[in-house]
Amino acid sequence: MTVDYSPGLGAALPKASQALRQLSFDQSRALALAAVGLAVLLAVPFFLIDVPPVLDYPNHLARLLILAHPDTPGLSSMYAPHWAILPNLGADVIGMLLLKLAPVHVAGRLILALALFAPVLGVNLYSRVAFGRWSWWALASGLAAYNGVFLMGFMSFLISVGLAFAGAAIWLVLSRRGGFWLSGVVGGAMMALVFFCHLFGAALMGLLIGAQELEGLLSLWRSNGRPPYAEAARRVALLGLVLAPTLILFLSCGVAGTAAAPHGWDGRHKVWDLFTPFMSYDKSLTLVIGAIVFAVIILGWRGARFAPGARLALALCAVVYILEPDALKTGSFVDLRVGLILGLMLFAGVQPRIEPRYALACGLLITVLIGAQAGVVAYRWADHRTDLADVRAAIATVPQGARVLVARGHPSPGSGPAPAERLLPGVYQTDNHIAALVAIERRAFWPLIFADPRQQPLVIRPPYAAIADPQADPVNWAVLGTPGDHAFELANANYLKGWRAAFDYVLLIDAEGAGPPPPGLQLLYAGSYARLYRTPRRT
Repeated sequence: MTVDYSPGLGAALPKASQALRQLSFDQSRALALAAVGLAVLLAVPFFLIDVPPVLDYPNHLARLLILAHPDTPGLSSMYAPHWAILPNLGADVIGMLLLKLAPVHVAGRLILALALFAPVLGVNLYSRVAFGRWSWWALASGLAAYNGVFLMGFMSFLISVGLAFAGAAIWLVLSRRGGFWLSGVVGGAMMALVFFCHLFGAALMGLLIGAQELEGLLSLWRSNGRPPYAEAARRVALLGLVLAPTLILFLSCGVAGTAAAPHGWDGRHKVWDLFTPFMSYDKSLTLVIGAIVFAVIILGWRGARFAPGARLALALCAVVYILEPDALKTGSFVDLRVGLILGLMLFAGVQPRIEPRYALACGLLITVLIGAQAGVVAYRWADHRTDLADVRAAIATVPQGARVLVARGHPSPGSGPAPAERLLPGVYQTDNHIAALVAIERRAFWPLIFADPRQQPLVIRPPYAAIADPQADPVNWAVLGTPGDHAFELANANYLKGWRAAFDYVLLIDAEGAGPPPPGLQLLYAGSYARLYRTPRRT
């Protein structure tokens, strides 16, 4: 007996097509809802505290306040804007504009939130263009939002990374449509914009588009069976057009003339810094998240899809990571920065192939991990309110225009007991610049403000410049108390010479267990975390 299946098949195909369209719609809607949920979850910690325990953030905020309001009484006699061609202006320009429109701590958190969201947004935009659709894996880059670089407070760097991925996505769209001059002009303008945000971002964008173009040439070579010399010449000329403005800007800035001075290569730290995309105040959670993400990538690598040039870009970035020192020119913590870029590239340029039976479990697990990470950050930020209140109580009587020296009771990680929110495990303290509040809220002189003209658009006016060091950390309390035992530290800290006569007050942070004060200081406030002393000069 012959059975005719054609009527049934004809009826089934439209139903199957409708079901697939409905599934596609539901998935798009689910992705949109998940993106909104992710944004809300990541934003929660910003409502818990006005000055988060993010290392460089208070220092940057003090500079942004001065740039936005250069005529502020007290501060205007100490600091002055000094705009120049610098590859580190992203947070300065945006933050300065925000501070003209909103109160200092509202505007500050807005720019900090932009630094948090920019890399995630850039990753998702690049993935959308490269793969032709929004994806769950790119959205999982929310795991890398609260990362080690963010908690160090490198805001301009993070903004530039987000813009670099966006610029590479725009380049990919333009290259698909053709148009030599349009691609060159738009690409060159975009890279110049990224350069002004941060030099690392410009390097990342150059790496991404260079890898795209090189992979395209190699594909033509394989398909034609001979080197595409004419096309290679065209693409080299196009890349030259894109890179030329940024190269000219770089050669015109102060960083170009700075000695490279590489130092700090440490293989042990490089292993730990690979976890930078997932670093938080909790070391165990960092390890768990990193191990799970790396496991998903390894298991899904076979059959994974790659964005144009992604394999080459990842390989080159990995080589740079292995060989680079931890400090180069005026840049520090290079390992952390490149480690984060590597992690973000895995979310942006790779689509791991996960078996359908495991996909839901992976999605739920990643959701739980994002929630756990945001929860840890929220808890630690809420805890930090105690230290913050103590510092504010300590400086409440500091008058406008006073000169405040800042010292630290425990000068290095592990040198004494400290709550988790004061430390990024294995990296650095996160409260080193909390004393910037003396400039922000008391309009007093603070000698450690970021005002290096090679890096920031701010200078310290004389005579204050002689008792300032924009590159220094708070001085070790023991150095002030027993200078004879710390001759080396004092010899390398010119601004501390004659500090009793130069400063009006000494603010001690992380004071638990600190030794007795140096002779001649008068205790004005004694808290559990902060203490304020008057110097003989003020007396």
